[in-house]
Amino acid sequence: MLIYFKKINYSKIKIFSEKFVIIGILLFAFFVSFDSGIGRKLINNLFYIWLLTLNYKKITFFINANRIFLFILIFAAWILIGCIFTLNNDYNSYDIFFKYFLLPILIISTTIKKEHIQYIISAFLLGMFINEIISYGIYFEVIKSQIFGFNIVGNKYNPVPFLPSHMEYTLFLSLAIVISVFSFFNTDSKVIKIILLVFTLTMITNLFLTTGRTGQFTLLGTLFILIFIYLRHNYKYIILSFLTIIFIFFMGFFFSDNVNKRLKQGYFDIVKVIEDKNYNTSFGVRLSSYILIPKIIQNEDFNILYGTGYSKVNSVVQKIQVNEIGSFMKGQLGHLHNSYITIFAGTGLIGLILLLLIWYYLIVTKIKDDYLNYVRYSFVFIVFLGGFTENMFRQKEIMMLGAIFISIIIVVSTKYNIMGKTDEKK
Repeated sequence: MLIYFKKINYSKIKIFSEKFVIIGILLFAFFVSFDSGIGRKLINNLFYIWLLTLNYKKITFFINANRIFLFILIFAAWILIGCIFTLNNDYNSYDIFFKYFLLPILIISTTIKKEHIQYIISAFLLGMFINEIISYGIYFEVIKSQIFGFNIVGNKYNPVPFLPSHMEYTLFLSLAIVISVFSFFNTDSKVIKIILLVFTLTMITNLFLTTGRTGQFTLLGTLFILIFIYLRHNYKYIILSFLTIIFIFFMGFFFSDNVNKRLKQGYFDIVKVIEDKNYNTSFGVRLSSYILIPKIIQNEDFNILYGTGYSKVNSVVQKIQVNEIGSFMKGQLGHLHNSYITIFAGTGLIGLILLLLIWYYLIVTKIKDDYLNYVRYSFVFIVFLGGFTENMFRQKEIMMLGAIFISIIIVVSTKYNIMGKTDEKK
């Protein structure tokens, strides 16, 4: 038996395992816009094959070579330490964070190489293209309750295919739109230009057909930031770009009942808060998160350094919400609709600083490849802005999307030293 095992060529097993994991990562990127359950099953199974690749040995290298990777691990460790400090035996929230965010980053960033990245992004865009087609099928009532074995979430009046709500779907749409815009202006093929133009225009229309203000907000904010980054030396293009964006959003307001109603609803929600202190509205609940910050800090369960404990934050905040805002807040279950306030409440000032450092290095880390640099900015600003409207660490799909694109940024911004040769994965 010992002689048999000696004959096994482990290098072949390693190569096969790596190829299998890469295929699994492509499937993960494709299905991320479908169902979080698929992503979880893929990562769970890929984990064991990833161990066979021995790629986990690269973790030490990435800790030394990449600050994004380092601060993500420190952030994850601090969340766990906070749970221990607060003597909380419920680690369900941390388990979700680990399975849908941290573990996928460890597997993807230690496995992929630059030549795989374009395929990963294309797999994501293909998945979004299929989602878009299905969304139009829902809107025109061709598709109703189920397709391909997947349950349909939305309906004719809010055509969301598979993601849990319009918040996730519209954020995914806004990212796909921004990436497609760059691809349109940087391809020489007329056929691909036409395909990208149609894809982009139909996605923008799709964005305005849903009731999600999150995607519209993140798209608008990100486009303004990207215009400033790339066109800041050309005032004519800046003015033209701004006018084009304003025109598109005005068209959305006047021709989409959902956009019109939701924006007007948002305005009246703000009026109710200002005039009547009434937070029992969609926008009012979100505004209440900012009002509650002083009360969270004053709470006896809160420590300025490590917060209330990551897994304990919802129960503590729910009590504060009910006491300070009203009994109707009980249905919020402690949800603050804001990533940064939630992290501050759950992990304290240190946790918030660590999260902001991750964002900082995601923005400033050097990437030489123009396309991947643009993809980096697109992802970072869309998800960063989305964090002000929703807690991304509560949304499994957003965590998985983040894991994919953060891993790409880690890989292309890290210098490798393999077999004595230094090669920057641009």
